[in-house]
Order: sequence, then C-alpha cells, then structure tokens
Amino acid sequence: LIERTAVIPLRTSAPVKFLSFSFKNKSNYYIINEKRLHMKIGIIDDDVSFSTQLKNKIKTSLYFEDAEIVVFNEKFETLDLMDYEYLFIDIMLLQASGIELAKKVKNKQTKIIFVSANEALVYDCFDIHLYFFIRKAFYEEDFKRLLLKIEKDEAESNKQYLLDEKNHQYIRCVDIYYIQSHRNVCTFYTKDQEFQQYTTLKKCTEYFCSNIAFYKINSYTIINFKYVTKINHQSVTLLNQQTFNVSRKAKDLIEKYHTYRRYIQ
Repeated sequence: LIERTAVIPLRTSAPVKFLSFSFKNKSNYYIINEKRLHMKIGIIDDDVSFSTQLKNKIKTSLYFEDAEIVVFNEKFETLDLMDYEYLFIDIMLLQASGIELAKKVKNKQTKIIFVSANEALVYDCFDIHLYFFIRKAFYEEDFKRLLLKIEKDEAESNKQYLLDEKNHQYIRCVDIYYIQSHRNVCTFYTKDQEFQQYTTLKKCTEYFCSNIAFYKINSYTIINFKYVTKINHQSVTLLNQQTFNVSRKAKDLIEKYHTYRRYIQ
C-alpha cells in the first residue's frame, strides 16, 4: 500500500490524497488467510444449547476453522466487544436487548450478525449497520448463505476504480461512501479521505451504477447503499451522518434499496 499526495487546482485548497494498490492474486490469498488466522468471533446468546450448536457449526466451516470463538451466555452489559471481526447476537435476550448491545459496538469494522427465533425482528434492525440475519429455525440453511455472502463480499472488496492511469492510482469501490460532481471534477468520499478526478458524473454513473450497491440520487451525487442508515423518498443519510436530498427523478430509489438489501442477504 502506497500513499501519494497530489495537488489539483480545484475548489478546495487542501491537498488531495490518492492510494495506490499493487495486489497480486497470490499475495491476496495469503493476506486473506493471515487475517483468518487471527480472526476473533463472539457469540452472545443466553440459550446455552443453541450457542453451543452455533459455535460447533462455525468451527466446522473452512472459512472460520482457525478463528478464536468466544461464547457469552450472561452478564451482557459488561462485555468488551471491541476486538471482534464477527459478532453473532441474539436479539431477544432475557437480560438485555441484542439491538442495544449492537449499538454499543464501537469498532465499525465488526460485522454484526443477528440471530433470532422471530424473523420479523429483522425490521427492527434498520438503524443498525447489520451484516446478516440468521433465523434460528433455519440456522443451517442461513449459515450456508452467510458463508456465500462472505465469499462474495471478499471478491467484491478487491474491486478497484482507476483514478489515475498514468500514476497507477486506485481506490477500492467498496470503500466509497458517495461521489459528488462539480463541473468536470468528481470527488470520491470514503470514511476518512477524499479523492478527486477530472471526469464527469455521467461517466461515473455508467461505471458505478451498473453495480447494485450504487445509485444516483440527484444530478450531482451517487451514493453507496452499503452505508445508508436512513432512507425515504426525500432524503438519504449515510453512516458518516451526511444527508442528501433526493431528486424527484429518483422514483425507484426505495425499490432499488430493497433490491440491494435482498441481494446482500
């Protein structure tokens, strides 16, 4: 990973940072597997029998076979949930609310997977950056779907957008929160950085909106559904608290968002 800084005479006086990635298939393979070796998984469920079943199921999968798995069956309010890659949380705990526990997870990289005997509770998770939902009655079937999603997401996370062909400067598509256009310059916003490129929003729309995760909500903004926390026909709010107005032309916004949600589940 190489970080470069380039100054472009645009509407901002701040330097613009670019990231250049140089990945090869072989090195990618070892990076992914090294991460798995140090993976930490938490199971939060007061149902001892089911949490044991789930732990054994996780251990038998090739993806999680080397992970450390920690099970919590009580004292949920005192848990330190900072260093987990995946958290399986029962929504209906007797001593606590699984949803409230999930809201307390400060590590935004942690993937929250809710588990419940009541699948209708998935609609109560809208304001949580939920990764997956497992129904206890169908947990083996849903666990297989979870593994397929993880595999698909790993492949997706390696897709990159070419910012500067001459200098081989790229940005990972999955990291883009939103894209905004001003004249002939597009700014790509991630969690902590901004990247700029001389191009039009039309070209970005053609490239990104063929992907189910991206949607053009007005004449100058493309958003990534992955980071949406609130959405209606008038406005969209992202994980970084940024809110955007929705154009009247974006009539199929809600439909497209639900299509995306079904796709990732």
